[in-house]
Amino acid sequence: METTDFTEIFGRIKKLMLPYGKKMDTRMDTEKSYQLYIVKDFEFAGRKFPECYFSGTVIQKTMVAFYFFPYYTHPQHFTIPDAIKKNLKGKSCFNFKKLNGEQEKAIAQLLKEGEALYKKGGLV
Repeated sequence: METTDFTEIFGRIKKLMLPYGKKMDTRMDTEKSYQLYIVKDFEFAGRKFPECYFSGTVIQKTMVAFYFFPYYTHPQHFTIPDAIKKNLKGKSCFNFKKLNGEQEKAIAQLLKEGEALYKKGGLV
């Protein structure tokens, strides 16, 4: 079912992310923002970091953003599903003004693939 209500879009994306929050550090959990981090040493682009951002969703003024960091760090490992390809803005941010079931499935697929990739790399 398609919705254009930003609170509902946010809630549906957050619901897809909640199972991953059990394995990761939930840094933000408010009415408008939900953010997941992995607290392990992480190396990216020749730099070392004490943690790694995994994913988040935020209600913005004109849309709901879904951030998916594994696509930023390992774009070659992902094929963005057609259902959300047009929503990709920038390197790892997807913007939604409306959300349907096909798009939810695509987000769920990315989250699953991202966790598997980071698990294989020893992060999760």
